[in-house]
Amino acid sequence: MEIVRAWQYCVFVFIASMGMLQLIAVCHQLRGMLFIRNRPITLMLSLAAIVFAYWWFFFRDDRIDTVMRRTGVEGSQQFAVFCWTTFAALIVTLVLSSLLKMVIYRRRESSTQQEERLEGVYQLKYMTWFEALREAFKKRNDSDAGTGH
Repeated sequence: MEIVRAWQYCVFVFIASMGMLQLIAVCHQLRGMLFIRNRPITLMLSLAAIVFAYWWFFFRDDRIDTVMRRTGVEGSQQFAVFCWTTFAALIVTLVLSSLLKMVIYRRRESSTQQEERLEGVYQLKYMTWFEALREAFKKRNDSDAGTGH
C-alpha cells in the first residue's frame, strides 16, 4: 500500500494554488499577476493546472478509495503544509509575474499609463508586485523626507 507523502501533498497544493491564482487574476483583470496576458490561454492553462493537480493526486493511483482513508498526511501536518505551500505559490506567482513583465512585456507596453492608481492589492490591476513595492517605498521615503525624519 502506497503512503501519501508530505511532498506529494505539497506538489498537489502548489500546482492547484498556482492554477487558482492565475484563474483569479484573469477573472478580476489583475494584469500584474498574470504569466500570460492572453485571457483565453490563461483560462485554459489555469483550469488545466487545477484539473491536472487533482487528477494526479487523487485519481492517478486511485488514492481516494484506498490510500487516503488508511494512510496519509496527518491533519496538523496537512494544515501546515497547505498554509506554507499556498503562501509559497502566492510569492512565486508575484515574483514570476514581475520578472516576466520585466523581461518580456516591458518592450511591448508603454511605461506611461494614465490609469487610476489604486491602493493595496488593487494595484495589481495596473502594475506588477515589484512595481507596487517600488511605489510604496518611494511614497514612504517621500513622506519621511517631508516630515523631516
